[in-house]
Amino acid sequence: MEEVICQLDESGLYKIFLFGGGKEEKSILEKIADTFINVTSLVGKLSFEEELTLISNLDLMLSMDSGNGHLAAMYKVKVISLWGVTHPYAGFVPFNQPNSHQLIANRDKYPLIPTSIYGNKYPDEYENCMESIPPEVVVNKIIEII
Repeated sequence: MEEVICQLDESGLYKIFLFGGGKEEKSILEKIADTFINVTSLVGKLSFEEELTLISNLDLMLSMDSGNGHLAAMYKVKVISLWGVTHPYAGFVPFNQPNSHQLIANRDKYPLIPTSIYGNKYPDEYENCMESIPPEVVVNKIIEII
């Protein structure tokens, strides 16, 4: 994700907001935000209602966390979803989002996908399967949709 953020930030065309929660994630996202000019971490800075207001005004949501993707979709925001050990065909695609917005881990390298419905069960060698989605593919999809 840092490579995706870097490419988008360098273009100067986008304002990037990082959503998340928890102390560990907050620290990670704040460090990422501090590295880039056009990136803001929102962890712990907004109420849930304020986050929803911001989400409802986004041009696009890139989501590895299905919760935020689903919230954005309910506001008719375009959502790109990244899928690791799960798969869109399991039924968790954000509402009204096309299949072309679903970016899936490399099925040749990880043929057992989906390994679980909720992403909580997977072989050890599948732990980083999401990294098989090239950053350029994500950036190009964002540019295509926006």
